[in-house]
Amino acid sequence: MTAAALLVVLAGIAAVRAGWGGRRRVAAAGWAAIVAGAGMLTTADGAWGLAVATVVVMMGALTMVLHAGWRSPPKVQRPLREAPAVALPRRASGLLRRGAVFLLVIPVGFAAAQWLAFGLQAFARTCGMGETDATVLTLFLQPLLWLAILTVQMTRARTMQMVAAPAMAALAGTLLWSAA
Repeated sequence: MTAAALLVVLAGIAAVRAGWGGRRRVAAAGWAAIVAGAGMLTTADGAWGLAVATVVVMMGALTMVLHAGWRSPPKVQRPLREAPAVALPRRASGLLRRGAVFLLVIPVGFAAAQWLAFGLQAFARTCGMGETDATVLTLFLQPLLWLAILTVQMTRARTMQMVAAPAMAALAGTLLWSAA
């Protein structure tokens, strides 16, 4: 039963690959075969069968992609028209600007996100959330808040504009903490 289900999964991968050329019905049939084979393995062996089906699907797909990459002709490389933008600055002011951006984004943004997460934790505990749940909320929100602050900062053109996001987050954290 296991071998037959694995063959169905592999046949499904081959059908999906054949459907890359624009034959949607073949690709849909391939996906249906993959789901059917994974369902057969899950029914027979539970989570272990699903894990085996997933690994076989990944290995088959990787093999197909590697084969397609190996057989495709190399692209013609054109010479660069301008120098890459990732060059080190030549002046001290440019180096200081990069250092300031790093400091604003990494430690300052992290600290602001942490402060806001602590403010949210204190406010959640005041609203009746248990200590453990509030701690989990803090651990979950801190990287998301830091990502949001970082995203806002990195979309600003000037260094001084990057100060607003962590400042607002720290202010919001302070207000939430004082409300608790």
